[in-house]
Amino acid sequence: MKLAGGGKARLVESGPIMLGGRNPVAARRRLLGELRRLRAAAGLTQKEVSAALEWSMSKVIRIEGGTVGISITDLKALLALYGVEDPSVVETLSEAARAAREKAWWDDFRGQVDPTLINFIAVEASATSMGEYQAFVVPGILQTPAYIRALSTVFDSSEEAIERAVFMRTERRLLLTESPSVEARFILDEAAISRTIGSAEVMREQLDFLVELNRLPNVAIQVATFDRGVTDGMQSSFTLFELPDQDHVVYLDQPGRVVLARTDPDEVARYLDAFDVLKHPDHASPADELEATIDRIRASD
Repeated sequence: MKLAGGGKARLVESGPIMLGGRNPVAARRRLLGELRRLRAAAGLTQKEVSAALEWSMSKVIRIEGGTVGISITDLKALLALYGVEDPSVVETLSEAARAAREKAWWDDFRGQVDPTLINFIAVEASATSMGEYQAFVVPGILQTPAYIRALSTVFDSSEEAIERAVFMRTERRLLLTESPSVEARFILDEAAISRTIGSAEVMREQLDFLVELNRLPNVAIQVATFDRGVTDGMQSSFTLFELPDQDHVVYLDQPGRVVLARTDPDEVARYLDAFDVLKHPDHASPADELEATIDRIRASD
């Protein structure tokens, strides 16, 4: 089940990848997707690639599946076979191959933050689509620095912890804004955008930023407005991720912390169904009405 589809035109990947941030998971995913696309465009099967390069079939499968890394030498051999001659494309993909072997940016924070948060970020970075329902606050990946700082003070965070949160949430957002490879749908309860965090100015900036992010082709932001009633999916905030192998995982969360991940198929299925109901126009304003919805909420304040 695609978490983010419907309602908006979606980004179509048709060219070489461009990467921002130190995210080997995203770099690897985008690189492997590009290699599969180039092989298909060249009209070759994995077996034909294996024969042409005198590689074992298992090597081709492992490279495309991401279970082993790819050397620059092997990458260039593949690109030559696929007819890729543009030096800039070869260099871009070579940079991606090198980035895929780097340490992840979030590894720098192990021991400083909850291990569950590190796991959450790593899963988020590897997801192909995500869906989040937030009942209380703006989702972390969508928060402005001023909003993050104002919210963090509620939990008596130190200045160091606050600046760490600003960095980590801003870095996570590169998944959406820098050559985005993940489709994302966010459903915010009206309370989450009506509640003042920090000051009126902080909220104005945050709401304007939501409108800006909603214009991205891979992002859809809806609001579960008060006049649309209640569903059983509103019992708690949660985030769903669809992974490359089409499995799903759900994280339950509360303001200030991420709670346990759920992978039990029956439990995940309940949250998938709940999210499907939540995003329906009967319960949340369509993404293309976000600006009008926010304007109406502002006018009623």
